[in-house]
Amino acid sequence: MTLAPLAPPQPTQSSASTDRAGVWRWVLIAALLIYIFIPIVGLLRFSTRAANGISFQFYRDAFADPSFYSFLGNSLLAALWTIAITLTLTTFTLYWAYLKARWLLPLLEMLSLLPFVVPAVTLGIGLIQVFTTPPLALTGTPQLLIGAYVIVTLPFAYRAVENSLQGANVLTLTEAAESLGASWWRIFLEVILPCVWSGVISGGLLVFSFVFGEFTLALFLVGSSYQTFPLYIQQLYSYQPQYSVVMSLLSFLATWLAAWLLVLLTRRKN
Repeated sequence: MTLAPLAPPQPTQSSASTDRAGVWRWVLIAALLIYIFIPIVGLLRFSTRAANGISFQFYRDAFADPSFYSFLGNSLLAALWTIAITLTLTTFTLYWAYLKARWLLPLLEMLSLLPFVVPAVTLGIGLIQVFTTPPLALTGTPQLLIGAYVIVTLPFAYRAVENSLQGANVLTLTEAAESLGASWWRIFLEVILPCVWSGVISGGLLVFSFVFGEFTLALFLVGSSYQTFPLYIQQLYSYQPQYSVVMSLLSFLATWLAAWLLVLLTRRKN
């Protein structure tokens, strides 16, 4: 008796659906990369355009310009201070609320969303009205600008840290550490902070990205008295468009490098 050859197995409906989902995922990733990099390629071509072809003279001038380092340092300093203040306040407050006052969490979440409701222009004008007259004459100072940045970056830091705290059983960890005689500060620094470190780093990255490229509040609150990097780029654009594009690309590169370093720091901690 001759046996009929076995038919090849037919792909099931679930495997076909998985294949289609994989194709669409790669299509979306490719579309996202094109959406991100096409403007960058356009800026790069514009910044290197010269009468005789391609020139990188503007890039050499940028690194030789003392103003570049001065204004870049102003933005970096504002970003680092904002990260330190925002993440410290957010982490301490949320940890305390999880331990002592969970009924405050809905209120804290609502307060953290308020900066999204208030436009930057409105916030800037309001702060000018409050901090113009003595003894609170802070308009034009970096302290007021950093304070405003703390307010507007609160939602980014809050959401990142709160998500990490939700994943960690902070109450059980705290009680266990207390039963072993650990002090509150030691519990926070050696037990809780490592558990939420990825959220802290993610929040810091979001805060840095926002502050480093923020323009409206800097224009209203400090103007020419403490020029940040975006204000410097805006001034250059009025009389040297190619040079301002070079500065914009270098700003993007600095933000990307900061993100890369923070990701490496998160992986080492984990």
